[in-house]
Amino acid sequence: MSDLDGYAVVAAAGSVDTLTHPVLAEHLGRAIEATRLAVIVDMSGVHFCDSSGLNAFARADMRAGSRGISLIAAGLQDRVHRVFTTTGIVHGVYLMSDVHSAVRWLETGTNGPALYLT
Repeated sequence: MSDLDGYAVVAAAGSVDTLTHPVLAEHLGRAIEATRLAVIVDMSGVHFCDSSGLNAFARADMRAGSRGISLIAAGLQDRVHRVFTTTGIVHGVYLMSDVHSAVRWLETGTNGPALYLT
């Protein structure tokens, strides 16, 4: 986890699946505790995400939302983007093209609308 302009940034890479989702969930939890603004998850290095990874996001989003914190997934590769948008498991997560676009959007509301999963 790192800090970028006051936002907590978590970078994920590889596969987010049954074996690895606990690590992501732990980092998301730490990030939620570390910020009052938003958690941006850099997913540009993730090539696979299964339902356990989506559930980790869903739980993190509920936790973040209860604290008024936005959860943003940035840089999703096409395959992972499709999983996020078609399954309906993850609600309330904003999707942005990359981390810097997410920061710009959070700060100014520009760079196009984020996709909000409902």
